[in-house]
Amino acid sequence: MVVMSSLNMRPTNPEDTRRRSRQSRPRLLAAAAIWCLLVGVGAPARALEVSLELILAVDCSSSVEPEEFALQMQGIADAFRHPTVLQAIRGAAPNGIAVTLVQWSGAGMHNQATDWILVSNKDDAENVAQEFENTPRFMRWGATAIGEAIIFSQVLFEDNGFEGLRKVIDISGDGISNQGTFPTFAREAAAREGITINGLAILNDEPSLDHYYRQQVMAGPRSFVERAARFEDFATAMRRKLIREIGSPPAVQLPKIDPAHQVANSSSTTPKAPKSATTELPAGAL
Repeated sequence: MVVMSSLNMRPTNPEDTRRRSRQSRPRLLAAAAIWCLLVGVGAPARALEVSLELILAVDCSSSVEPEEFALQMQGIADAFRHPTVLQAIRGAAPNGIAVTLVQWSGAGMHNQATDWILVSNKDDAENVAQEFENTPRFMRWGATAIGEAIIFSQVLFEDNGFEGLRKVIDISGDGISNQGTFPTFAREAAAREGITINGLAILNDEPSLDHYYRQQVMAGPRSFVERAARFEDFATAMRRKLIREIGSPPAVQLPKIDPAHQVANSSSTTPKAPKSATTELPAGAL
């Protein structure tokens, strides 16, 4: 039995209810879509634009003694604290640089030792310096697989939360590659993606290692090789290296290079540095 109220209400028809529901569904879906756009639900986080994404890839092979590893870590930390490096970081407007540390030795032996860290001011630089000082050594033996280190490092640029005008892999070490993928093959693959590979050759065991790095390792826009006569000179060489890399962010993104052209030119033992690396730094900066 249906009871009618004094307000002249009519009994509910199930078919009417379903019809009204179908009619209102498109409006509800449209409203939900607009809400998602407004609040960003389901949208991927936008990568932070920076001047430079920098991977510091440090040699941890068997030839590197514990005290030599410590000199590398302290050298990187000291470099980030140096006034001229800080000046370069401040000039890397608007958002500074992003940096991470890789430890590597033989084939299959590599580790991203720190997360990506944003460095845009003095406090950030001190933070990254302390991070590197306190990072343990994750491997203490192994061969020297430079090509494998490049391949591993290249992947770290993907989905890291940053988008840099430049992407640079720093390979530092004290010996030639003796295992795994040839460095020339790995660097060509990286260069095709617009990645620059710079080198820091430590000459204590192999006095001509810087020539090998120029011929076999370095690649990409503005690539170069720094040299350290001994591990004790690593900090100074790293400081020079960071100033050259950070000190002259380009006004526009550099085009990807032809790796064959880069290989043809890489045999020179005196690669030209960007103009700012030699003329725009304060006196005594290096």
